[in-house]
Amino acid sequence: MLKKIIILKILIFINVLNGGDFNFHPSVKSILIPGWGESELKSENRSKYFFILEISLWTTFVGFYNFGNHKKNQYQSFAAQFAGVNPNYKNHKYWVDIGNYINLDEHNAEHLRWRSINDLYSFDNNWHWKSISHMKKFEKMRIESDMYAKYGEYILGVITLNHIISAINSLYLSRLNQNIQFKPNIGSN
Repeated sequence: MLKKIIILKILIFINVLNGGDFNFHPSVKSILIPGWGESELKSENRSKYFFILEISLWTTFVGFYNFGNHKKNQYQSFAAQFAGVNPNYKNHKYWVDIGNYINLDEHNAEHLRWRSINDLYSFDNNWHWKSISHMKKFEKMRIESDMYAKYGEYILGVITLNHIISAINSLYLSRLNQNIQFKPNIGSN
């Protein structure tokens, strides 16, 4: 879904650069690409601000996303090397669990005591850390990767906020440009 939105934005942006004209209200243009509506309303400084902010936010998002994936690959490789884990087709819960238990037997024994039968792993998901320090280092790496992913989610929220604020700003500017006249209705019944 995110890739489709990015591709749509790029196509609209290329069309705008090539002189394409859309007959949308400036606030609709700003919800699509922040700064576009302000540019349409000849408010170039505001337009540049929203547009540069948009590019900066997307660049930051891509950076967090890529770095988070890089860290994820690192901790998965680390687990394969020091715990004998096969990293293919494992969900996030599995990675959290192997960072909290030294081996599969310890994990399953504790979950049996809790009567959490659905949380048991089969032998195909076996792991055994070479040392507790390796397990702790792995857990630190996994948490760091999760933090970068969470930062990316926060940036997506700020991108959404940038779109909304730009649309509101364009609506405000468009209403400022309208000639609003108040005609008192006195004495007519």
